[in-house]
Amino acid sequence: MRKFIYLLLFLFVNSLLYSQALPDISINETFKQTSLSKVIRILKNKYDVKIAYDDALVTGITIDGQFTNKSLSAFLDEILPSKGINYQVLNGKIILTPGQINIDLQTPSLFDLTVFGMIQDAQTGEMLPNALIRVAGENRGTISNKDGFFSLSQVPTDTSTIEVTYLGYKKNTVKLDPNKSKQTLRISMAENTVDLAEFTVVDLRSDNTIQYGEEISQISIDPNSLSSLPSLGELDIFRSLQLLPGISGTDETSSELSIRNSPSSQNLVLLDGFTIYRLDHFFGVFSAINPDAVRDIQVYKGGFGPKYGGRISGVVDITGKSGNFNKPEYSFGINLLSARMSINAPLNQGKGAIHFSTRRAYTDVIRSSLFKKLYKNYRENSNQVDDQGNDNSLRPNFHFYDVNLKTTYNVSKRDIASFSLYWGRDELYTDFDQITGSGASMITENTDEIAEWGNLGIGGIWSRNWSKNYYSSFQVAYSGHNFDYLFESEERNENSQVTNAYSATRLNDVSDFQINYKNELKFKERHQLDFGLNVSAITTINDVTIDEQIQLPFGEREQSGGIFALYASDELRINKKTRLNAGFRYTATNLTDNNYFGRRLGLTYQLTPSIKLKFSNGQYYQLARQVLYDDPRSNLQDGWNLACNTAFGALNSEHLIGGINYSKNGFMVDMEYYQKNVSGLVEYTVSHMFDQSMPNDTQPLVTESVGEEKIRGLDVLIQKKIGPYHGWLSYTRSKSSSIYPQINDGQSIPSRLDQRNEAKFVHVLEFQKFNVSATFLYGSGRPFFKPELNFIRDNGGTAINYEILNLNKTVERLPTYHRLDISAALKFENEDVRGDFGISILNAYNHKNIQNRRLNVSAIERAINNREEPSELYRDIVLLDFTPSIFLNLYF
Repeated sequence: MRKFIYLLLFLFVNSLLYSQALPDISINETFKQTSLSKVIRILKNKYDVKIAYDDALVTGITIDGQFTNKSLSAFLDEILPSKGINYQVLNGKIILTPGQINIDLQTPSLFDLTVFGMIQDAQTGEMLPNALIRVAGENRGTISNKDGFFSLSQVPTDTSTIEVTYLGYKKNTVKLDPNKSKQTLRISMAENTVDLAEFTVVDLRSDNTIQYGEEISQISIDPNSLSSLPSLGELDIFRSLQLLPGISGTDETSSELSIRNSPSSQNLVLLDGFTIYRLDHFFGVFSAINPDAVRDIQVYKGGFGPKYGGRISGVVDITGKSGNFNKPEYSFGINLLSARMSINAPLNQGKGAIHFSTRRAYTDVIRSSLFKKLYKNYRENSNQVDDQGNDNSLRPNFHFYDVNLKTTYNVSKRDIASFSLYWGRDELYTDFDQITGSGASMITENTDEIAEWGNLGIGGIWSRNWSKNYYSSFQVAYSGHNFDYLFESEERNENSQVTNAYSATRLNDVSDFQINYKNELKFKERHQLDFGLNVSAITTINDVTIDEQIQLPFGEREQSGGIFALYASDELRINKKTRLNAGFRYTATNLTDNNYFGRRLGLTYQLTPSIKLKFSNGQYYQLARQVLYDDPRSNLQDGWNLACNTAFGALNSEHLIGGINYSKNGFMVDMEYYQKNVSGLVEYTVSHMFDQSMPNDTQPLVTESVGEEKIRGLDVLIQKKIGPYHGWLSYTRSKSSSIYPQINDGQSIPSRLDQRNEAKFVHVLEFQKFNVSATFLYGSGRPFFKPELNFIRDNGGTAINYEILNLNKTVERLPTYHRLDISAALKFENEDVRGDFGISILNAYNHKNIQNRRLNVSAIERAINNREEPSELYRDIVLLDFTPSIFLNLYF
């Protein structure tokens, strides 16, 4: 009690001493139901008055009245006491305090301080990366790093209220305590839950499913919200990303993560810091990443900062789950194609945690109707078999599996060590015979197909928070990828004589050892400097053989080299509304004679509390790249190569982005215009020429072309959440053109991924006992390139052979794409287990969507062998029709 009286006397004396220190100004304002927070902003900005307050104290309070030539003290005395607010003057600042409250707890003692802390899951204790932390009532803030740590500068007082939001979690507010102002904050976040009693509340969620980050073209995704979307039995990470603006969703394959009209090979995909070189299972049907292993997803559609390098289009940065630091958790899921399970458990009494998850397709044991449909769809995409005949002859032995392991250990209060492992593999073996015709026209076809591919990623990270202002991490990582493919097909006549034979082999391996050293340094309150280095030793093996005649690429079969990159980026907050981010990435390598300097520039301006303007420009280089292989007669996939002096150099792109974001009360509109110029593209174009010395065959001719692309577009996202509903509309308008001097005489033609219009509608309703969702996709037709065909005829005019002149292309447009997917799931829960059981239907109204057209090689050659006029020159590659799937997920 005595201390309390002393404190009152101290404050009283200080108020007497400093009351005369109020600025000698006159207030001339008229307020009509104006919020007190706005009145305070006017005093700060117009009259240069310094005021410190707790946002919760002024929330909901409005001011009315006309004030003419009022002194500052008279003005404050008139508007504040009636609202239950007192004020004092301390250290030259006006401090607002509650009228009847324990002053010992509410009077600040520190100003403009830096708050340091960590964000964690309330249930599991797992650190949460990329959480948004800010002072309540202000738009300026910071985000937590990969380990969940944050440092928030320029906090007004040590009694301010800190507000934390994280996708999929309830918003948390923490009032600072002056007695603990120098301690590390540990803020726990609780996951969003749906309660029927809350349906009268307008906003159940504290944030949207999609949230734009601090950087330009950065999008944060809530993996838990995506789990309600239609799928082939389980959440598919990359297929879900295709519902965002600027990421193509009309290809229906997880491997095609086309960002702003660029192929997936130009995107950097990271899992816990190591690179994933191949993104799919089952020839593009499933994502390579198990959704059970994912904690956080950050997508950069362009303009990304210098800490990311080695790619020229976009970035997908995935943080894996660390496990549960408090108690063991288990999950199990099954669908018509695969099963999966996961374990999350604490280590050493909660000092560490482990996550383990695995999944496996059982399609080599049980060939469900869904598997047969998907496999048939893959086979029909091939240009090697055009008719499978009786399904009973099709006996593919196929399965895939993957394993994720991550352990995290808190070595000390400042040091965290983690180890991550990812291993995924697909194996396919097909051997079948097919008989067509009978008697003298009988043809027997024998086909063997063997394919094995996969990814391996291993990484260890040691990170340390040296102080409130300095954080660093050191990582050693390995990324590996292999793809081995063999296809052999042989046709025999009724006399068992070989009439047609084809063989193709493909080998592509990548081994990438990396060291990453990253630093985050804050100084002078307004600056944050990110800097570091990356060292990579990379080797690729690339081999293509067709009918034992062609081997690609030209030059060395095996390539290897070193890449050293140094980067730095300075984030400068010019004022409360303007943030400038400037940096560079310098890359030195022995792969080429050149070194590469890429600049980065980003600028955001908070026009109003709800409207943000943004601009970005950057230059990017890529040394490990895929070379397009265009052969109308084969189905061989592109492989990874390294830039070199003898064949092709680095890819280069220039990004220019400008946009606006409006966000208020659960409603968001975001628009970004982008330009992207890409040079250094390489295409191997294969023509098949007639040779009179081989009248029954053709001679392949390979042309190497180096070209460039120009890409322009506009991305629009409209998002709304209300009650149990959340959804969005995304739209992209774009144009992409390319020029290759050797193709079409160097004329500008649409690029392969050119799609002028694409729209996606997403709707999700989440209730306590069930959820339903629907997605609708629309896309205008992509270009189809028809090579020039020249039929060789005998004196009677009968076609005896044909040439494929692939450097002369006729550009046509495929039909419009559209598809409706729906999903519904029932939820159940008791003391021991919770789960959901549901059904998803892709292409609910069974629309025929055409992905591409291919030269109908088998039909043409069969007609020529039968001395008939070839008529069916091309065939449509049709995507999935009406495709239902069921699933069951259990959580213990």
